[in-house]
Amino acid sequence: MANVNSGRTGRPRLIVMFEEGAVTPAELVLSLTDWADLMLVVGTSPYAVAMKPFLDEIADTLTWDQPRAELLDHLRTWRPDGITTYAERMLVPTAEVAAELGLSYYSMATVNLLRDKFAQRKRLAEAGVQRTKSVSLPGADQWPEVAAEVGFPLVVKPRVGEGSQYTHLIHSVEQGETVLRDLAKSYRGPLIAEEFIVGKKRPPLGDYVSVESCVVDGTIRHLGITGKFDILPPFREQGGFWPAPVSDAERAEILDLAQRALSNLDIMTGMIHTEVKLTADGPRVIEVNGRIGGQINDMSSRASGIDIIDLGARIALGMDTDDIVAAKPDKVYFQFHNSPPLDAHRLTWVQGAEAVKKVPGVTSYEIFLHPPASLEKDFMTRWIDVVRGEARDHDDMVKILDEANELLSFGYEVPSGEITLPAMWTQERTRRATPGCPA
Repeated sequence: MANVNSGRTGRPRLIVMFEEGAVTPAELVLSLTDWADLMLVVGTSPYAVAMKPFLDEIADTLTWDQPRAELLDHLRTWRPDGITTYAERMLVPTAEVAAELGLSYYSMATVNLLRDKFAQRKRLAEAGVQRTKSVSLPGADQWPEVAAEVGFPLVVKPRVGEGSQYTHLIHSVEQGETVLRDLAKSYRGPLIAEEFIVGKKRPPLGDYVSVESCVVDGTIRHLGITGKFDILPPFREQGGFWPAPVSDAERAEILDLAQRALSNLDIMTGMIHTEVKLTADGPRVIEVNGRIGGQINDMSSRASGIDIIDLGARIALGMDTDDIVAAKPDKVYFQFHNSPPLDAHRLTWVQGAEAVKKVPGVTSYEIFLHPPASLEKDFMTRWIDVVRGEARDHDDMVKILDEANELLSFGYEVPSGEITLPAMWTQERTRRATPGCPA
C-alpha cells in the first residue's frame, strides 16, 4: 500500500468527518491522538455543534457548513494522508471530499449502495446473495398497492436512515395507514416497505447478530460476530456481547453470507458493520453499513484486543494492518443499555447507579442521559445508560444483568404525569415471566 507521509516526516495526518454516530470525541482521543494528527470536519447536527468546543481542544477543526471550495482549500493546504468517518450520515460527504483530494475511500457508487437500503436490497438480489421483497413507497397514496405486493408482516423504514429511526413493523393495511399519517408529521424523506425477516426467538438474547469486518484493497477480513440482546418495539437495540452464542456451523454460514454481501457491494476499503438475522432457514442479511457499529469498539477492545477505531484510521492512511489479529475471547464481554418507554418525553432521575457498580461481573456503569433530559419521540434507539461487564458464559451474563438491573429505577414524565419504572431489562424479564404473555 502507499507509504504514509510520503515526502514529509512526522506523524500521519488524518481527516475525520465528525458527526453523531458510532464514535464519541473521547474515543477519538483514546484511540487516535497519541499517534496521528487529526483534522476534524464537524457536521451540522445539534450534537455535533454542541461537541465542537471539546473537539477544538483535541484537534484542528473545520465546519462542514462553510463554502465547499473554501473547505477543500483548507484541507489541501493541510496536506492529509487519509480520510475516514465513523458516522453514518457523513458517508456521502466523506466520499465527496475524498474524491476531490484524491484520497482512498469508498466510491460514490458504493456509498450509495451502503446508504440507500432499497438500492442495497436490489443489488444483493441481482447478485444472487439474497432476495428480500423491498418496494419503494413514495407516499401514502401508494400504500395499499405496496402492502399487497410485499405482504404482511412488513417493515416500513426510510430508504436512507440510521439508528432504527422512523422504522415500524406493520401487520395490516389499517395499521400502516395510521403509521404513515403519524410519520408525515415529522418525516418527509423517501420510504421503503420490505418483508419482515422472522428470526428464531431466544429472549433475553436477540434473534440477530452483527459481523464486524475490515476491507483492505478489496480483501475482506472478518474480526468477529457480535451477539445482541432482544429488540424492543418497534426496533430499538439494547446492546450486545462478544462472542455471539452461535455454533461452528452457524458461524461459518454467517461469515459466508457476510463475505458474499460485501463482495457484491464493490467495497474496496474501510470498516463494515453487517447485521444478520438468524432464521429457521439460516442467516439472512438485514443490512450492510459502511462504518463501525455503535459502541462496538468497547467490546472489540475488551474481547479481542482490537481497537477498531484505530484499525479504521490505519486502513484509511494506507498503513500495514496484517499484524492485527483478533484474540479469541476467554469470557463473554457485554454492554447493556436501558431505554425509556416510548411515551416518555423527559427523564427526570436515575437511582441505583452506585449500587450497580458493586455487582460482581459489572466492570463499569455509565449514564449517557443526565437528568433532566428531554426524550424525542422519533422511535430511534435512545440509550439512557450502559452496564458493561464480563461473564464466564452467556447464562452467567444474564444472571449478572438480572442482579444489576434490579438495583436501577428511573423517573419519567409522560403525558399522564410523572411515573417511576424499573430498568427496561427488568420490565421485559417480568413481562415474559407473566403467564399468557408472549415471549
